[in-house]
Amino acid sequence: MTFLAIAHARGCILALSDRKESVSQSRSNEVTKYCLCDAGDVYMALAGNAETAENLLSEIRLRRPSGAGVFRDIDRVAAELFAKQIREEVAGHLIVADGAEFKAYAISIVSGILAYDQIADPTHAEGDAGAVALCKRLALDMPLSDMPCETAARCLHTMASYIAETVKSVGDRDEYGFDMVVFSKPGTAMQLRRRTDTMGSIHARFEPSGTGPLF
Repeated sequence: MTFLAIAHARGCILALSDRKESVSQSRSNEVTKYCLCDAGDVYMALAGNAETAENLLSEIRLRRPSGAGVFRDIDRVAAELFAKQIREEVAGHLIVADGAEFKAYAISIVSGILAYDQIADPTHAEGDAGAVALCKRLALDMPLSDMPCETAARCLHTMASYIAETVKSVGDRDEYGFDMVVFSKPGTAMQLRRRTDTMGSIHARFEPSGTGPLF
């Protein structure tokens, strides 16, 4: 699990992940690296040990937490996993509806210890070190926080495509696709469905998760 990114744009938060899971040197899987609850107000994406991350995401899907309750549920699930002697590190992103706005957090889970830090950076990434470093450099030339939401979504997708071409452990768009979720306000989250051949029809490729169209 190699590349996750969160970007604050004008009036929204964008979350993107690649879909490549490296199983061995000769084989890779296509996977979804995030969980978005049905209500559209809790999102979680993880990078690191694939089995640990998938177990945690699966449990969160089953519990369907809402609002601030997501912190309690993730703490409980993580404690259960690590009680089973699973000691692999995972890290990622969490978006929670808090009152009238979404708030983004960075997550770090090491040996059963959870840490949450609210993300203040305009663009934040987790995963492959090379991809994260490249994302930070590209973000300096792409002031996503000043852009309208749809424009920022296109730019983030372009950024991810370039990163995938440059850092081979990141799944490229044509073979694996990207996942993108856009949050504009509680109850309005949009998912960009798996394979995106071009960004020319981004407005048609977003589907609502929750209520109301975004584009």
